[in-house]
Amino acid sequence: MAVDFNILRDYVPEISIPILEKWFNQIDFILKITKKRTSKFGDFKVDTKKNNPQISVNADLNQYAFLITLTHEFAHLLVWKQYQHSVKAHGGEWKNEFQLLMNVLLKKSVFPDDIFVPLYRHMQNPAASSARDIELIKALKKYDNNSSTVHLSDLDEGMIFTINNKKQFIKGAKQRTRYLCEEVNTNKKYLIHGIAEVELIGS
Repeated sequence: MAVDFNILRDYVPEISIPILEKWFNQIDFILKITKKRTSKFGDFKVDTKKNNPQISVNADLNQYAFLITLTHEFAHLLVWKQYQHSVKAHGGEWKNEFQLLMNVLLKKSVFPDDIFVPLYRHMQNPAASSARDIELIKALKKYDNNSSTVHLSDLDEGMIFTINNKKQFIKGAKQRTRYLCEEVNTNKKYLIHGIAEVELIGS
C-alpha cells in the first residue's frame, strides 16, 4: 500500500485517520496529493498496463473537503475492483459505496455541524461532483485559508464581476444552478455556475 499516513495527517481531520487506515489496508492503491486543479478536486484512474489503481486529491483543499473528495474517489476504487469498467462511473454502484463510506464518517462526528447538515442532505443522492451542491460548497469554504471568497450566488443581479481577473460580466437571472451572465465587452451570454469564485467590480 502506497499511502503514507504521516503525510495524510496534514490533510484530513485526525479523528478520521483510524477509519481511513481500516479502509485502505484492505486494498492496494497509490495516493497522490497534487497541486490545485481548477477542473476537478480529485480523480481515480487505473494504469491498464500495470493494473495499478491511483487516487489523486488536490493539496489546496481544506481538511474536510479533502476527506470528502478522498472518500468519493475511494468509492470509485471499490467499484472498479468489483466491476472493472462494466458499470457507469457515477451510477448506482458508486452511489451505494459512497453512501456506505460517508455514513461511517458521519456517524463518527468527523464533520462540524455547519458541514454535517448540508453534507447529510447531499448524501441522500450524491452527485458526480460535490461542486454542484452550492450549500455544501459554501459550508466547506468557511474552512478554507482564504475565507473571504465571494461566490457568484452571493451577488445581486446586475452587479459586475470578474473571474480570475479576466473577462468582466454582468450577473443575470438564475437558471437552476447557473446564472445567465453577459460579458461586458462583447454582450455575449454565458451560463455561469453560482458557486464560481468571483471578484466584484461594481454595480
